Amino acid sequence: MALEHARRRTEALLEPLSDEQMTRQVSPIQSPLVWDLAHIGYFEELWLLRRVGGRDALSSGYDDLYDSFAHGRAERGRLPILAPADARAYVGDVREAVLEQLPQLSFDDGDPLLRDGFVVGMVVQHELQHAETMTQTLALAGWPGSEPQGPPDVSASGEVLVPGGPFTLGSTDPWAYDNERPAHVIDLPSFRIDRALVTNGQYAAFVEAGAAAPPGWDPARPSLPVQHVSFDDAEAYARWAGKRLPTEAEWEKAARTVGPELEHMTGAVWQWTSSVFEGYPGFSAFPYAEYSEVFFGAEYRVLRGGSWVTDPLVARTTFRNWDLPPRRQIFSGLRCARDV
Repeated sequence: MALEHARRRTEALLEPLSDEQMTRQVSPIQSPLVWDLAHIGYFEELWLLRRVGGRDALSSGYDDLYDSFAHGRAERGRLPILAPADARAYVGDVREAVLEQLPQLSFDDGDPLLRDGFVVGMVVQHELQHAETMTQTLALAGWPGSEPQGPPDVSASGEVLVPGGPFTLGSTDPWAYDNERPAHVIDLPSFRIDRALVTNGQYAAFVEAGAAAPPGWDPARPSLPVQHVSFDDAEAYARWAGKRLPTEAEWEKAARTVGPELEHMTGAVWQWTSSVFEGYPGFSAFPYAEYSEVFFGAEYRVLRGGSWVTDPLVARTTFRNWDLPPRRQIFSGLRCARDV
């Protein structure tokens, strides 16, 4: 079951950590790990027990403590959040109640939350996305994690021509998020895209030309994809290399049409695009505006593809990640493109 798969990842990631590590605020842009853990349980309770199950809240105080929009990440370490043992007990109690609740739900009725198991898929993906967020915290702290420790080597070179013409951007997957919908046809001119991600070795030349190296630049491992690159870094590198970043539409069309010719489109590093994060034509927020809509606008840029931490269930071709241009804590790199 997908719920169990996500929970195994969470437990394996956190099991080696001490209570002090679980409760420490490593960075103002990351939550304490114990907050993430309890928030995972809160989100599951909110949607699978309260919203579709009609149950009362296990604790009314959690609506404030563990709502992502009630308190910014920088202040969560100062909140009266659950201790590690209590957080583990809470998420366990929620999961026990969920497994009891699921057989009573109908996934083929008219409720769009339940149709095709959407609400279950949302809860699963939410937990898997937090596993990646927590791995970012481990990386910032320099603590070992249970995840594989980095992306695979790059071996490809050269470019691929992506012919111009129409293609369908977006998803019809039952578990796709609102920002991936609606699927719609767009027409793109021809462009070229690199077969490979930019490596540490290639980035070293950029650094030696006078740019500042991001935290993930490792000159001792030149064949690995450079990671922890901000959008600003990525755009500057592409310009320095005489190319540009692909738009997210170009990235998705390349993945759909010439994907087998491109190395590490998923499973290595998130890939910055030049696109701002905004809704597709006909966008409708579902099931809540705070997942996507509040982030729309020129402030955020889109990343595609998924990293070595991203679960394959999340890293579908249409999945859209986003972050602020200066941010480097994510496992992000780049692939260049250029006009024909």
